[in-house]
Amino acid sequence: MDVFGSLEIEVHQNPEEFLEANSEAEQQLVDVAQNAFSKDGVPTDQDARDHLRVPTLVTAQDEDGNYVAFSGLSRMEDTVYEVGLAVDDGLQGRCVGSTLLSRGVMEEAEGDELFGYRTQNPNMYACADNCFEVYPQPDNHEELLEEVQNLGEAIEDEKEMEGPVMREAYADIYDGGMYSGVPENDDFKDFMYGEQGLNMSFEEGDALVVTGEVSESEAAHSLGRAARESTYEFTERGEKIA
Repeated sequence: MDVFGSLEIEVHQNPEEFLEANSEAEQQLVDVAQNAFSKDGVPTDQDARDHLRVPTLVTAQDEDGNYVAFSGLSRMEDTVYEVGLAVDDGLQGRCVGSTLLSRGVMEEAEGDELFGYRTQNPNMYACADNCFEVYPQPDNHEELLEEVQNLGEAIEDEKEMEGPVMREAYADIYDGGMYSGVPENDDFKDFMYGEQGLNMSFEEGDALVVTGEVSESEAAHSLGRAARESTYEFTERGEKIA
């Protein structure tokens, strides 16, 4: 496989301190977040900055020292929760997101854990599905459904959960969603939005709540696999990953 370049991963356990000391890095990460979405003004500058101030922030720098991707993780009760994941447009589809997500879960997980997130984006689902065994699946909507619904209630208890779908999750923010339209994905778009799938309504702001069982060792395995599948070489503290 051809390698297009090298990305240096950094794990920040005190993102607030890192960002306050590196205003240029913070602005680059805000730009990454805003450029990763197809809708003007999404997320807002303040929303992007808030999503960087999480317990565990994993960033990637290119060979010029520019920050080009990040994954932010927190805890939602007993779940390792993906708060935000953004990759520069030019690096999407190259397992960069999967690599950063895996590294963050590896850092945050303690033993066997639940992992989860909320999304409108089939590509985000594909990213997590590439890393871990997550539910619902296209052929299995019931596995871990109780855990999915419990997570949905923890995220926003005033929203209605219909199976794994949080109805009107984004109805009152960003004019119903984070994107100008449903992002294209051949594998999972119909699963999330098709009439024979979960029948989510993008226009009404529906979102999918996803969860799966993970562990530190499973995340480490996923990290190695994602790094090998990428067209970029990943290093951390100068040492090559996988």
